[in-house]
Amino acid sequence: MERAKRKIGARGRTVIGLTGPIASGKSLALGLFVKEGALGISADEVSASLLTEPACYNRILRKFGSDKILTNGLLDKKKLAAEIFNSPAKREWLESLLHPLILKRIHSLITRSKKKISVVEAPLLFEAGLAECFTFTVCLAAPDKILEARALKRGWSRAQYGSRIKAQLSAAEKCARADIVLENAGAARELAGKIKFIYRFLKETGRR
Repeated sequence: MERAKRKIGARGRTVIGLTGPIASGKSLALGLFVKEGALGISADEVSASLLTEPACYNRILRKFGSDKILTNGLLDKKKLAAEIFNSPAKREWLESLLHPLILKRIHSLITRSKKKISVVEAPLLFEAGLAECFTFTVCLAAPDKILEARALKRGWSRAQYGSRIKAQLSAAEKCARADIVLENAGAARELAGKIKFIYRFLKETGRR
């Protein structure tokens, strides 16, 4: 996709881009930011909602074929994911379709909200060239063995985990590109304390 050229927030708002490798705790972190009072947006959830809209649905169906839908007429996201992660060209096509629409939807959600601090969970934030869209970026981190163990606990096979890892930047590269790195190898309360500190600092200092 064409790299984003503008921020997705509005004047006077802080918009945090939240990312990290697979199983690093992105959804947990997003929930903790919301608990503190931020507007929380999941790029994956926005993407999922767009997949049900006729314009996207019909284009994807024409590209990938009718075997990618379930009997209830909804796209089979697991089959679709399996195919695009094994084909860089198909993945690029789908991202070029969805990313501009996702950014537009996120921008709308932020500008319509009265909250001054928003957090957008975006697993492929750096891969999609979206860093400049945000006030600053936060990357979650944990040792590779912990990340893999968490992924396997979710029911993934090692092969599935490996293919997803290969489709993304390495964990080290994500952390190197981020403005802030939050270690999440321990208990949830430890991550909660770190997020509470960041949120309260932003709120008290009026960081923009």
